[in-house]
Amino acid sequence: MVEGRLKLGRPDLAIAAFLALITAIANATGMPYVLFPELGALGWVIFSNARHPWARSPALLMLTPFLAAVQGLWITRHLAYGPTAVLLNVGLTLLVIAALRSPIVPALSAGLLPLALGIHTWSYPFSILIGTGGLALLIVLRRRWHLSSAVLQADGPAPRSALPPLKGWALPFGVFLLGGLVLAGLIGSPLVLFPPLLVIAFEMIVHRQHCPWRGRSGAVLVVANSAAVMGLGLARTLGVTPAAAFLAVLATLALLKLAQLPFPPALGLALLPFVIPQPPLTYPLLTLAGSLWLLLLVAAQEAWVRRYRADASLP
Repeated sequence: MVEGRLKLGRPDLAIAAFLALITAIANATGMPYVLFPELGALGWVIFSNARHPWARSPALLMLTPFLAAVQGLWITRHLAYGPTAVLLNVGLTLLVIAALRSPIVPALSAGLLPLALGIHTWSYPFSILIGTGGLALLIVLRRRWHLSSAVLQADGPAPRSALPPLKGWALPFGVFLLGGLVLAGLIGSPLVLFPPLLVIAFEMIVHRQHCPWRGRSGAVLVVANSAAVMGLGLARTLGVTPAAAFLAVLATLALLKLAQLPFPPALGLALLPFVIPQPPLTYPLLTLAGSLWLLLLVAAQEAWVRRYRADASLP
């Protein structure tokens, strides 16, 4: 039973190999942020499901994170990390997603990463573009080679996702951001509000009815923290090398399969230490604090929704 769960398929090996190649490119070019941590989640979904909106929107896959990275870098160069900078950063990225009607939610991570790590170089947005451009090229080649072409053609043009009405999610998402900022200030590290956490929170709060890992908070907490530990350990022992990235991806995917948890952001947690200069040993504890805050908020939101529905059903 366990061996069956742990079996890795071609999509798993493909994304691990892709991230190893991206790591080699990052090292060869001296552009470390070519290894954008969200490439793990994006690549795994794209290689695994040709019908997913991410896999059918190559132009938006490149454009959305790039524009988010540009505004995130601009804010980082002009404002210090704090509530104003973070809220402006997230708000502008959400405007980009809404304006483009883009399904590429990991753009939130591309926008916040410069603030979280103090990135000031203008090569950053173009580094992001290299990685997402590589994934977009693979999508185009897959179509040209007629892999999964029947499915793609039968389903019509790639869907584009708009943000749901603000009244349904703006308050809890805003509370999440403000609470995360307070927690980051108390602990003294922006990594409490680590960039992939925005993607996790967006899916759990904004897309709550369709989030594939909502309702499995315990598994999310264990898998997320384990991925952070594994990524940190490999980055510190083997360095930022293709072999380390390959192993980090495979180990995280094996953990996801063992837990039977469709939770792509775990790959971002495993790869984030590869772009943090001298990642601290406290990294897993910092991500654990942020994850706990989000899961507590989601539990409170669920309790409120249940109570509201119960009250509404009373005569």
